[in-house]
Amino acid sequence: MNKKGAMPWWGWFSWVVVIVLGCLAYFHLPAQVPSHVHAGKPTLYISRLLAVMYEPSIMLVIILLWHVLWRIDPRKRNYVSFWGTYRYIGGVIVVCVGLIYLTVLGHLLHIGTMRFALTAYGLMFMLIANVLPRLRPNWWIGVRTPWTLSSEETWNRTHRLSGQLGIPMGILIMILAWVLPTNRFTVAAVVIPVLLWALITVVASYFYARQERH
Repeated sequence: MNKKGAMPWWGWFSWVVVIVLGCLAYFHLPAQVPSHVHAGKPTLYISRLLAVMYEPSIMLVIILLWHVLWRIDPRKRNYVSFWGTYRYIGGVIVVCVGLIYLTVLGHLLHIGTMRFALTAYGLMFMLIANVLPRLRPNWWIGVRTPWTLSSEETWNRTHRLSGQLGIPMGILIMILAWVLPTNRFTVAAVVIPVLLWALITVVASYFYARQERH
């Protein structure tokens, strides 16, 4: 594991790219930019410096956390078996947050639509779900319920199911992002599929555990 860092190079590269593009966008933004919109009208404004630095700061926090989380996990030894998957998930999260950030910048500069941000959420969900079956029991990533953490068989069965469901859910998010009306209804494009996915996988983990006991 020590041969490769916890965050892949392309995760770091995406962070550098958004920093550069954010600095370029800074000079084209007004002093105050809208951060909340209701009924098509801005209700809250923030400084352009905060608008430019907010999500790159989140990306950096995720990168740094990814280097720490596995080190403090009581099941650290398990990471050897899915180290590449751990790195991949971290990179995907950072890249997709960067895509969302660029969508927000484009919206503020009146070149694009926020629907691209929801599309990035769906893409992230789909890419991560695709590799969930490769995960092994740990305390930080994956479907962590009392039943999956108590049984490796339940963990494996639950994550196979979550991966199978997650891909169509991610596709559904991307479709709804462009089909539903804008504003408040677009939030449902992410919330409803994710909640449905979470509910099914949590309930399934309970029944998998019951089957194992019997």
